[in-house]
Amino acid sequence: MVVKVLALVFIGLSIHILIGKLNRFSIMPEGPEIRRAADRIGKALIGRTIESAKLPYVTFLGREHLIEGQTVVNVTSRAKAMLIRFENGWTMYSHNQLYGRWTVNLVSTQSKSRRSLRAEFCTSKHAIRLWSATDIDLIPTAEEPLHSFLARLGPDVLDEKVTSEVLQQQLLSKQCFRKKAATLMLDQRSFAGLGNYLRSEILFAAGIHPDDRPCDLPAERLVAWAEAIKSVTVRAYKKGGVTVPTHIAEASKARGEPRRTWRHYAFCRNERPCLTCAALIVRLRYGGRRLDYCPHCQASHR
Repeated sequence: MVVKVLALVFIGLSIHILIGKLNRFSIMPEGPEIRRAADRIGKALIGRTIESAKLPYVTFLGREHLIEGQTVVNVTSRAKAMLIRFENGWTMYSHNQLYGRWTVNLVSTQSKSRRSLRAEFCTSKHAIRLWSATDIDLIPTAEEPLHSFLARLGPDVLDEKVTSEVLQQQLLSKQCFRKKAATLMLDQRSFAGLGNYLRSEILFAAGIHPDDRPCDLPAERLVAWAEAIKSVTVRAYKKGGVTVPTHIAEASKARGEPRRTWRHYAFCRNERPCLTCAALIVRLRYGGRRLDYCPHCQASHR
């Protein structure tokens, strides 16, 4: 009996350690990654008719008839959510969270994934599948602004209409003016689509200390912050998550740096020399989430 109990304890601890390791190395996709996924899926779906659909997840059961035979008119993203819109006025909403993943294959390609299938759309040529995500639903397109997640979002940084001037006014708004930068850059109600790596990279680019608040900073620093929010996020979208110029990335590769470090100025470069001033990048944690910054380039104004 004692042996069985010890064996169960050992198995439980092993599972706990394994989950911890998976969580450690899993990164939630941020706005740029979801927008790139939307672009890829849009190429396969927009203007195409859904010839067959599988919707095995609980929020979809029995609703295949809403999209079968329908043409996809638009695929886009809103912050970290993807929206697939059909000609009959319905939208598939999905949020990948930590483990969700979209795949695009030819219809003739047999899927070998061991993940849990959440949705499958087949056109005459492609099979588009969503795996593992749990925050998904079919909603009337006209009611998108009322959705519980979408309704709470602030300005979407990747939206072409959201300029650096709009973002500067957001920094000056009552809801943002007295919040720490480290908190503000992850608040989806303030700046939609930002996440952990973008937070570190934006604050580095603008020279903002993680504990500084908009109310602590001079006007020119707020302008730089707003411009960095836009430019760093757009670069990450265009360059597949890379936030440094090509020549800097190539120089870091030539030094033998791994991908997780050569892609960025600060994020995941903790205990490495700053690429601007050579001071060591320091890692902080806010609410258990890592933030990397340069104490010299990002001196506090408080």
